Amino acid sequence: MHCDTGMQAGERGSKVAVLDTIHGGAIIARRMVESGLQAEAIEVYHHTPNLADFNLVVAPVHLAPGNPALAQAKKSKKKIITHHQAVGELLGRREDPTMEIFEVTGTYSKTSTTLLLALMLSRQKKVLSHTTRGLEIWQDGKACLLEKGLSITPGNVIHATEVAKAQGAMALVCEISLGGTGRADYGIITGLSGDYLIANATKWASTAKLQMLTLAKSGAKLLANIDARLSPDVSFAGRGRVYARPDSLIFAKEEVHLDLGQDLDFMGYETAIAGAAAAADQAGIPRSEIAQALTGFDGFSGRMKIKRLPNQTFFDNSNSGLKVQDVARALDRASGSDLFVVVGEDSETVCEGMNIPDLSDLLRQRKNEMAKLIIVGERLVPLAEELGAATAKNLQQGLEKAQKDSPKRLLSCVKCFR
Repeated sequence: MHCDTGMQAGERGSKVAVLDTIHGGAIIARRMVESGLQAEAIEVYHHTPNLADFNLVVAPVHLAPGNPALAQAKKSKKKIITHHQAVGELLGRREDPTMEIFEVTGTYSKTSTTLLLALMLSRQKKVLSHTTRGLEIWQDGKACLLEKGLSITPGNVIHATEVAKAQGAMALVCEISLGGTGRADYGIITGLSGDYLIANATKWASTAKLQMLTLAKSGAKLLANIDARLSPDVSFAGRGRVYARPDSLIFAKEEVHLDLGQDLDFMGYETAIAGAAAAADQAGIPRSEIAQALTGFDGFSGRMKIKRLPNQTFFDNSNSGLKVQDVARALDRASGSDLFVVVGEDSETVCEGMNIPDLSDLLRQRKNEMAKLIIVGERLVPLAEELGAATAKNLQQGLEKAQKDSPKRLLSCVKCFR
């Protein structure tokens, strides 16, 4: 249950230190000041600030416990809360009861689930989605990009909420890293398998993501993938209450026909379809309309989207959540003669990079399946000579190098924000 930290505007004498200006600390501190608090955003990676005068410290869950600023706060027994909790309290003061809020977190399929849910909800209402693609307004199944370049740190939920209100949206669907803020009417955990370490390898990401439960407001509904092994209001995927097949959606005992696009990578979207359908169903969208929203759906750009051009088949699988197993599945999907592959990480735009040792092993094992290999990112450069591969600094340069040879089949698998 969402607990109050005592972060009240009336406590004029209290001072709040919001750690980490890189990952949303600045916007949180700014909104606190607007709410009447004495708050300051503090950079903590290149110097050690003095927190002696602060009563409350707000820190991101991924900040290592050994960080000097955080360690100082703990030693001084300062009250410490997460960015997620601070955002939840700030949003609680500005909450618009007429706008439904959905928050999506998990170890995989967050973006696709968020976008599909926005697509389904937009059959009946104006929706704003906030994902790694940016802020998009949805109406009648179509999206219009309003703003790009935002990360999915909890601080940016504040901005997304304000844009949603300004646009007159009746629903806001936010992809959030490492948990929820506690202000959602519907919290969705896409899955917890494939867990990974954060905070300088001191805690599991799944522990942070469970803020979706611990901060939840009274009356909120929790929907979770069956693999999370929780006791949600609604389970989905696999043997959950709501799950998907290539030709149907199953809601408990009711089956609804699906007519998905021929090129859809169903295995890659199965979780997202089930999770989004479960949430849309709970929000009151008729099941027939949920299915109709998916008619002809063949994927989102950057998430195993197949583009059939006059002289080329382009497999677009470059996205921020890319993992080595996704590259392997993409190679299976794109297999064929004259396959050019652009693969790696765009280190300038992604905080958490690829597992380079595992990716290197995969590329060694499957090099013979590629007519040409172009690897992206500094950390993969040492592998180029061994594999006879070309190199590129980023996704764009990699694709440009590949297109010079006019390949019949081109696979793009670079971890990057787009």
